[in-house]
Amino acid sequence: MKKLFYSMLAIATMAFALSSCEDVPAPYDDPNINHNSGKTVDENEIISETFASNFGQFEVVTPKGIAWVINYSTATGTGYNSKDKTNTESESYLISPEIDLSEVNEAYLTFLYIFRYKNNAGEDKVLITDEYTGDPTTTNWDDMTGTLTEGTDWDTFYSFDQNIPEKFLGKKAVRIALYYSGTDKSSRTWEVKNLKVMKGKAPEGNTPEMPTDLTGAGTKENPYTVADANKIIASLGNSTSDEVFIKGKVSKIDEVDASYGNATYYMSDDGSENGQLYVYRGSYLGGDKFKATSAFNVGDDIIICGQLVNFKGNTPEVTQGSWIYSLNGTVKDKTDPTAVNGTPEGDGSQGSPYNVAGALTYIKTLGDATSDNKYVKGIVTSITEVNIPNGNATFYISDDAAGTDKLLIYRAKNLNNTNYTAENEIAVGDEVVVYGPLVNYRGNTPEMTQGGYIVSTTHQGPNYGTYDNPLSITEAKALVTADAAWVTGEVVGFVEGDDFASGYTYFASAGQTSVNTNIIIDMGGNYTGVDFSMPVQLPRSFRSALSLANNPNVLGCKLVIYGQIGSYLNATGILSPTFVEVYDASGAVINTIGTRPD
Repeated sequence: MKKLFYSMLAIATMAFALSSCEDVPAPYDDPNINHNSGKTVDENEIISETFASNFGQFEVVTPKGIAWVINYSTATGTGYNSKDKTNTESESYLISPEIDLSEVNEAYLTFLYIFRYKNNAGEDKVLITDEYTGDPTTTNWDDMTGTLTEGTDWDTFYSFDQNIPEKFLGKKAVRIALYYSGTDKSSRTWEVKNLKVMKGKAPEGNTPEMPTDLTGAGTKENPYTVADANKIIASLGNSTSDEVFIKGKVSKIDEVDASYGNATYYMSDDGSENGQLYVYRGSYLGGDKFKATSAFNVGDDIIICGQLVNFKGNTPEVTQGSWIYSLNGTVKDKTDPTAVNGTPEGDGSQGSPYNVAGALTYIKTLGDATSDNKYVKGIVTSITEVNIPNGNATFYISDDAAGTDKLLIYRAKNLNNTNYTAENEIAVGDEVVVYGPLVNYRGNTPEMTQGGYIVSTTHQGPNYGTYDNPLSITEAKALVTADAAWVTGEVVGFVEGDDFASGYTYFASAGQTSVNTNIIIDMGGNYTGVDFSMPVQLPRSFRSALSLANNPNVLGCKLVIYGQIGSYLNATGILSPTFVEVYDASGAVINTIGTRPD
């Protein structure tokens, strides 16, 4: 996770009046005073609590798990513990004192909030009642939540402004509750401050007005110019735009980070640094990850797709998640991750599990919601990670071995919800039925999210690959040791010194290295860097044909290797290969080294 951790809160710093880690001064003399029964600073104010240092006259009732707490000058509801990175099944209410609306014909609730991890399991609600029983679990509540805006950082607060439903106006003993829940698998996080009930009507949201003097339309056929994009950002206020297309030239490159596969750069209409637009951590052509070998230079003509925002009110930018649609005239569209090619089958029950096409079709109906647990069957087509310390595995399943439709199974447990104890307990080709919640994570990753597990599998033991179906890097690393295995990967660099992690070096150009004893191969695509790579030991007879020192044009070539799996340069690597086949970008064999085993 793919997912940000709540521990990020610990490093958030003081920033302006809306920072979640600020020591917010109380706007009244005493934050403990409930203004329904005492001092007020606004005649329209009925109740007010800042939650700067305590809950005031609000009451916390926690049927299970972790209660609401005061944290970073807010009331914070989450089941996630940032210290040990665990989740606790939780359900907690933050309940107001009685609110007297007996002489009020219009009122609204307002507060500031940060809401994160919307796609995680759980609920976050704003509830209201005039029939409080003393026990929130037996009280008949009305839900007045509406839509909570998911944030992207711990600094930006959004405003909740909702009219009190008419049925509660004129009532004497009204109570409002903020409710959150989460599971032992995942949790959302909600921070709330400066809660008030006010007389009158809630202010209407400020919908940004689009500039009228734009030259483009923001589509791939008619993208905005950079000047257009800057005008739109100036009109957005605190809002973030939908995804739009923007054309221009690369004017400055801050960083190409091959480890994370993104680039931070600037673009302008004429390629100069005048009127340029900041593009933060964008992806490469078609949404692929940037690699050290990716062609990307100042002066390139590009069309990108991304969201516009004035980050923190002082940084106009295309925010993280953008991707290049056209680079110097080469167009590559982003594949729709929820596209369904096969025929949907099943209903998600134990007796009739979804196939992958069926699961993808169902996920399309969920919107932002997470489903309850469903059964899905498929064939394991690739393995991203087997995490022994946490006992889970992340992998893809499909309805066929070719992976026509793919569903990510994220951090699932092994058979019967037990922990993985060895990396070879799952293999490509296994036919499995998995059970867990489905979601379209962040709107672009259909998956069975954390909390699922394998119900049945055909797994028989270690998979050592074949010439026609070699192991991926993660599958080969999962073996840890093997007398012989077939492995495939793409040549990306070499190891300087005797330690893989510290000596990992992307090869960029001829003459860069004199190292001829090893190369590095990785999985390519979206999986690059140390975690998805292996060092390959080169026997003397292979060095002239495979080492980057002697043969730099092998960079980027795909290899199929037959050799031992074991410890090499303080990592799991390939030792003493006896056969290597080299493929060019078109998939044609350009060299064969050694003898292919029977």
